[in-house]
Amino acid sequence: MSRNHLPPCVPINTAALFCFHIQHRISWLMMDDINLHYRFLNWRRRIREVRAVRFRERYKRMLKEGDILSYRGNSDEVGCYVAPRPLSKGNCYFEVTIMDTGVRGMIAVGLVPQYYKLDHQPGWLPHSIAYHADDGKLYNGKTVGQQFGPKCNRGDRIGCGIYLEKMEADLVTVFFTKNGKEVGSATVPQSPGGLFPAVGMHSLGEEVRLDLQVEWGGGAEDDDSAMAVDSGEDDWGRLHDICVSGT
Repeated sequence: MSRNHLPPCVPINTAALFCFHIQHRISWLMMDDINLHYRFLNWRRRIREVRAVRFRERYKRMLKEGDILSYRGNSDEVGCYVAPRPLSKGNCYFEVTIMDTGVRGMIAVGLVPQYYKLDHQPGWLPHSIAYHADDGKLYNGKTVGQQFGPKCNRGDRIGCGIYLEKMEADLVTVFFTKNGKEVGSATVPQSPGGLFPAVGMHSLGEEVRLDLQVEWGGGAEDDDSAMAVDSGEDDWGRLHDICVSGT
């Protein structure tokens, strides 16, 4: 092609080209914002899922109906329940009321790490501790218990809590109660995720009521009831004096 037949040059519209680049850049920025937004939503969803798994109660060979736990094994296997949240400053105590002792009354109440094996009684494995109702023994990370307190029967309340003022970096002081009165205390290694309320059962017919919201009054309830009894005895004594002496 000769120079005389070259196609005419098309004038470049600088303003139009600039607008095109700006619009293209804006589109990319908008897409980045949309992708960032979806990534943020996905991140929040995953956090909720992790939290839901973390704060989920776990139990095996048990039936849970409301606040009632019932053993559902064959008596050769342990059933265990672990609460969804550990004891803390705002909730440092819980109680279990024995509704039925079943065949052997092998009910255990205590604290365990979050991912405790559900085929073991609380207190049998390291970093766990429990008061066993059938023999009154304390199991502190071992399968052999030590004599600790009285045995517990139907209608008794077993409580378990932690002393916040005695907490250390690696040790926690755990105390147990029977019917609102402290039985004793012991130390247990602190678990990284905290210590979770746990209930163990091991024979047919065992059933308890779980109360994770009860507050520990340091035995004040028993003191008040004792004072009421003493007051009643005083009133009865005064009434007896009036009847006898007439004054």
